[in-house]
This record gives sequence, C-alpha cells and structure tokens, in this order.
Amino acid sequence: MSRDYSAPGDALRAQMRRLLHNLERPDMGSDEGAWAPAVDIVETTEAIIIIADLAGVSRKDLKIMVDDQVVRLYGRREPTLRVAGARYHRMEIETGEFVRSFRVTVPIAPNRVEASLSDGLLRIVLPKRSRASSVEVQAV
Repeated sequence: MSRDYSAPGDALRAQMRRLLHNLERPDMGSDEGAWAPAVDIVETTEAIIIIADLAGVSRKDLKIMVDDQVVRLYGRREPTLRVAGARYHRMEIETGEFVRSFRVTVPIAPNRVEASLSDGLLRIVLPKRSRASSVEVQAV
C-alpha cells in the first residue's frame, strides 16, 4: 500500500524509528515486518507470560507459533482509514505485516499454552515444563 505522507521525510523518519527500535532490542533476533508490536515478558513460578500490544489487529490476521523454546507472532494491521483522496496530516500508527520471535529460557508445555486477545492486548501463557515440543496456538 502506498502512503501519502504530508511532509518530506516522514517515510524516512518512520523507517529510521523502526531500525533504531530493532537496535535497542538485540536479544530479540532479526524479525522482519513493517513494524514490531511492543511486548512485556514476565516469568512467574508456573509460567512465562507474553503480553503484546496489538491494537487494531484482528484474530483472523494473527498467528501464534510455539516451537521448542521459541514463540513467534505473525500478523497484520490494516490501515486505520481508507478514504480516496484523503491526505494524512500525521501518520503514527504503523500498519502492515509484523513478525516477532522470542526465545523462552525455560522448557514449556506447548499443549497447555493459552492465548487470548482482548482490548488490543494479546496475552500468551506458556506453562513451564521439563520438556518442550511444537504446537500452533489460536487466540480466543
């Protein structure tokens, strides 16, 4: 999708913001995508909990994969407004495809992973276990 940026350099600034964002997170690997949702990752005695900020992402555009000790989020956020001839004065909400992956440092039980999407936040609960395998998880 082509974007109509109102000021020269807006597209470059958005790209630089994404590049700097990736540099600040060297432990997350080299994910590809138009943007990267912010996440919180918390460990409790029973589980690892990942919370991702996915405002505007629908369940049908979201895929969660748990593979060994890696959790991958794939998705897409559509533009907020599509009106022919409209010109943005400011465009800060990033759209397009995203991919995020996280290495979990403790073995998890993939068959007991739960995910929910509510109020723009994706919550993934990864129960701890002594051995991990691979499974696809659907957000409810």
